[in-house]
Amino acid sequence: MLKDLLKKLKPYTLLIAVTLGFLVFCFFNFAQFSKPLRPVAHVVGESLPVILFFILFFAFSKITLHQMKPRAWHFILVIYQVTGTALLALYLKYFPDSSDIVILEGILICVITPTAASASVITGKLGGNESALTTYIIFSNLAAAVAIPLIFPLFCDMGNNSFFHDCILILNHISPILVLPIILTVVIRTVSPKLHQFILRNTKDIGFYMWAFIIVVVSAKTFSNIAASDKSGLEITIMAAVGFIMTILQFVLAKGIGQFGGQRISAGQALGQKNMVFGLWVTLTYLNPTVAIIPGTYILWQNVVNAWQMWYRERNLRRWETTGEKPYQE
Repeated sequence: MLKDLLKKLKPYTLLIAVTLGFLVFCFFNFAQFSKPLRPVAHVVGESLPVILFFILFFAFSKITLHQMKPRAWHFILVIYQVTGTALLALYLKYFPDSSDIVILEGILICVITPTAASASVITGKLGGNESALTTYIIFSNLAAAVAIPLIFPLFCDMGNNSFFHDCILILNHISPILVLPIILTVVIRTVSPKLHQFILRNTKDIGFYMWAFIIVVVSAKTFSNIAASDKSGLEITIMAAVGFIMTILQFVLAKGIGQFGGQRISAGQALGQKNMVFGLWVTLTYLNPTVAIIPGTYILWQNVVNAWQMWYRERNLRRWETTGEKPYQE
């Protein structure tokens, strides 16, 4: 019975997670008796990298290294990520007194932020190619690690740190989540094939529900950041609208590019689903905390888009099952 309930709720999991995130925010911000639990909430928030590690580990367990070959759309999207960031940085360099500097910096963060490690989960659920997406996760994260210390000094003060210092700082922030799962997967696949097969048989949906849990936590943090902002309601609405436009733009742009290679879903998730936990870290480390509202709302919008895609996929699966058509799969 529980299995049937979970199956019915699965298309709405992401919307439920965002809603739960809002309720968690309300609980810890408005309920006085929640104070003793706040240290626990902090520990849970700090555990997200560990959960992301396992999500990527389960994703790597499903694929082999020879499946992770580069595709044309990988390079196109990396060029967009780096070139778009450079153009925005140059504008901010030569027009530092622009009235819309916060908006432009928020857009820049939305562009440079790499693909989320959890994107492979939703890609598989939507009929995309998990191996192609996982390869792009590595490319986009490496591009961000190199581009940020190279480009950000054009328009912001990064202190007296060298390029290599900031590059290593960023790599230290993302490499444990990216590199260690690959190493662990290769070791298990080589040393204990039986354990590898056991993992494949028993972790089919665990990554998806781990991801849903992350959305609850990140959504709660996003609502908290918005509530703590000193910006007016109108300014927050404008920044949320910018986050929405960037979300739709990047999903649509990448789907169009991926269409030419027969991988519109994989490409769409690659550019549309961002690791905004990393994006927020970059914003708070190098830029104005107010800028964080835009990437913060991007988190919410990308999950609304993903929730709609999940619902649309489930509807199509039911239709294909009725008509006897083969489900779309990249």
